[in-house]
Amino acid sequence: MRAKLSLYFPLVLVIFHIIGFVLFTQSDSASDLTWFNLLLCGTLVFLAEANLKHAAFTFVVLFLGGFLIELVGTKTGYLFGEYAYEDVLGWKVFGVSVIIGVNWFAIVVAASNVAKLLKLPLFVQALLAGVLCVIIDFAIEPVAIKYGFWTWAGGDIPLFNYVTWFAFAALFSYIYLKNSKVINKTAIWLFGVWLVFFMALNYV
Repeated sequence: MRAKLSLYFPLVLVIFHIIGFVLFTQSDSASDLTWFNLLLCGTLVFLAEANLKHAAFTFVVLFLGGFLIELVGTKTGYLFGEYAYEDVLGWKVFGVSVIIGVNWFAIVVAASNVAKLLKLPLFVQALLAGVLCVIIDFAIEPVAIKYGFWTWAGGDIPLFNYVTWFAFAALFSYIYLKNSKVINKTAIWLFGVWLVFFMALNYV
């Protein structure tokens, strides 16, 4: 049943992001629904995994790992630079939006499954996934700033933000790839949908 339902997940992603794009361009409060979109994307990607037991393990690792990294980053400024989360992304713990852990999971799994398409050694796939995560982050950052997801001190995004993103994304991707061998088509669709969605928002 889950396998059959997952065939429709890419269509759900496309529809929700088309609606989201229209809302972002027509309403100043549309960004308040971003947390729900992240939750939906993370849930669909999770449910589309072939082995939910392995998926649960990687979700916990990536969710907690991503949240802790963001916590250290916001409190010290050492990992990504000096930044702070606004209220748009919903409930926060110690100043970090909880949904950001789901964001890490979704981005890493999406990029990792694109990397899986190339028959490369696991380590190389993880490095490629890290690069793909940085590409997505590069597309997200201007939108996040414009719509108040988070703010950077001085308004500038430090270069080492992307370097750190690559390092942790590659590490998380390696963990995921070690525990997931079957390609997740929904995750691949999410990568493409997010890339188009955020790039389009950068030009409106």
